[in-house]
Amino acid sequence: MSNEKTKNTNSRNQKSKRINGNRPFEDKLGSLITDDIDKRINDLFSKSVRTLRKDISDFKKDIQTNVDIDKRINDLYSQVVRKIKNENSTLKKDIVEQLSQYESELVNKKISGLECAIKEINEDTGGDEIKKILVAQKKTISSLRSEIVALKKKCLPYLEVKINDNEPIEVGVVHNQFEQLFNIVQTGLNVYLTGPAGSGKTTAAKNCADALGVDFYFTGAIASEFKLTGFIDANGKIVSTEFRKAYENGGLFLFDEIDGSFPQAVLAFNAALANDYMDFPDKRIKRHKNFYCIAAANTYGQGADRQYVGRNQLDAASIDRFVFVDWKYDEGLERKLSNNDNWVDFVQSVRQVVENKEIRHIVSPRASFFGAELLRNGITQEIVEDSVLWKGLDNATIQLIKNNM
Repeated sequence: MSNEKTKNTNSRNQKSKRINGNRPFEDKLGSLITDDIDKRINDLFSKSVRTLRKDISDFKKDIQTNVDIDKRINDLYSQVVRKIKNENSTLKKDIVEQLSQYESELVNKKISGLECAIKEINEDTGGDEIKKILVAQKKTISSLRSEIVALKKKCLPYLEVKINDNEPIEVGVVHNQFEQLFNIVQTGLNVYLTGPAGSGKTTAAKNCADALGVDFYFTGAIASEFKLTGFIDANGKIVSTEFRKAYENGGLFLFDEIDGSFPQAVLAFNAALANDYMDFPDKRIKRHKNFYCIAAANTYGQGADRQYVGRNQLDAASIDRFVFVDWKYDEGLERKLSNNDNWVDFVQSVRQVVENKEIRHIVSPRASFFGAELLRNGITQEIVEDSVLWKGLDNATIQLIKNNM
């Protein structure tokens, strides 16, 4: 049975290669592609071929009466190419999400097995011989626990949320604090998300909007309250804003870098949150029942610090309107998205030294993401380090960091 199953699998793989030709994306993930995913890939290809054949057949019927043949051919080609690219892009995204979930399930299963092994070792020890047995098994237990820690770093949370009686919504692989953030946001309270650069605050806000099933609206640091309220132009036309759209029609509004914004603009924002209505240039608008708000910043609103020197101090009344969430780096997610363990180990070691030595320098997960991409494209590590990691640090500081890694 085993040989026959292997033969069938090989036969299917050969057939898939004959049909699809060189498929570097699928070949790279071949060990994780299930029968269901493989079938979807083949179905997509077959569907595209059938569509192309039908379009060509229809074209042949019309060719005698169509005087602009070259244009028709080019339009047909462009249309088919765009369709195949769009469907392929959607399928690849779907496959990556399925594989990530599938991989996490395998890792969780292995973790459970290892934890059971440790439990069995501990339960087998008893009586007067307990110390001797524990000493003998100490190395094994330590090795198992190290493997569990390593596996848990790779196993990222794959979240599915359910609001009231609605159908569950898959959010996918998320930051390890996302569930905490989402639980606060869905209450309707305003959230102040504070965390270092590159920690994924904007992505988390967008994921919250997706999970809530509402539109996502965004604005960065603003220098005028009209960026929030909008204005009436010279022709008497209302110029709306992202904030007004969310406030009036519902949606999740992210006020990014609020601590870098003009104080008067923040006061206008505070008034809208405090009173559940706001005066816009043309009329007063009541806050929509499905309006959600997240303000993101690198500081706690207390003004500039050693790292973020261009930040403003926020009014105490503004700060009082928010529930604060201290958003940290998720190094497991950083490792997963970078897909280069050696480089990520190096970046995270540098980050640890920078924090311990209180060096005024930012080592965000972007150093891992950008560096891994450059390394995959053949750039030397020395150049990558200078480009995305050291960023102008003097040689003495760089050497200090390396000596303490």
